[in-house]
Amino acid sequence: MSTAYGRSSVAIHFTWQRDWNAVTRMLPILEAALAPFEHRPHWGKVFTMSPAEVRSAYPALPQFTALLDRSDPAGSFRNAFLSRYLFD
Repeated sequence: MSTAYGRSSVAIHFTWQRDWNAVTRMLPILEAALAPFEHRPHWGKVFTMSPAEVRSAYPALPQFTALLDRSDPAGSFRNAFLSRYLFD
């Protein structure tokens, strides 16, 4: 589930002051600016993309979720984030 899977990639990381309101206002603007480049969000960072947008950005997601289903059929290691972004 690498952001660089199957293509050449550049990673851009930002650091900001602890101002959650400003960050949440900035994220959609940044994501819209990156949209023409078919960006993929980093799993350990914050983003505002919808689950459907995130799922469509990762072409190997069906194989990955199938592996998770085989490895953890009861979903013991899932959390709300994974359920929402990978499995809904």
